[in-house]
Amino acid sequence: MEVRWFRDDFEKPVHLYSFEENLLETQDRAYQDRTALSPVALQRGDISLHLRNLRPSDRGVYTCFADDGRWNGGGQTEVIVAALGTQPSISMDSTEGEQTRLVCRSERWSSEPEVIWRDRDGNNVTSLSSPTVQRDSQGFLSVSSHIKIKQQSNVFSCLVRSKTPKPDWESKLHISSDFFPGVSGWMVAFFLTFVLSIGAIPLLVIQWRRMDGMNFIIIMRHFI
Repeated sequence: MEVRWFRDDFEKPVHLYSFEENLLETQDRAYQDRTALSPVALQRGDISLHLRNLRPSDRGVYTCFADDGRWNGGGQTEVIVAALGTQPSISMDSTEGEQTRLVCRSERWSSEPEVIWRDRDGNNVTSLSSPTVQRDSQGFLSVSSHIKIKQQSNVFSCLVRSKTPKPDWESKLHISSDFFPGVSGWMVAFFLTFVLSIGAIPLLVIQWRRMDGMNFIIIMRHFI
């Protein structure tokens, strides 16, 4: 009994089983150590192919061909691979002499996702970002998007969304105002206290003038 699973090339099988052995010398290298037929299932006539560690490149039509010397037949099935990437991570990236920027990264997508940036008010600021997409050796996509930040906007969210109807991944980052150089909090408090003190002086003078004349003279003599 021979069982052959292949895609486009009959002579380059995804998996070949013959004479009760797995003959993998001519196997497509892309499937090396990732395929198997169950010996127990074969005894029942089940020649299903087990494919491990799915990759985006595995998507496509597979043909199964069986031949026992007296009878042969085949069939086809389609494999659809849809991988939702990792939760996006946000980090700061700052180099000397350049404006600070945030970088949003997500990996292992089967198709290119959409990246959406929003500021603390919920406004879409994606047009200010620059995305980059790369494909790894297994066919998965990694997306990286960066956006420059200003002191006025200290909360950002990065939404990485599949372009097909699937769940979304979102991450948020709060940037403390202490991160940006500028006027410190105690300086602001001192300035406000000083202004309020100056403004209170005319009110004190008016109140003193309303007091009894003698008392006013006594107070002034005591002050002198």
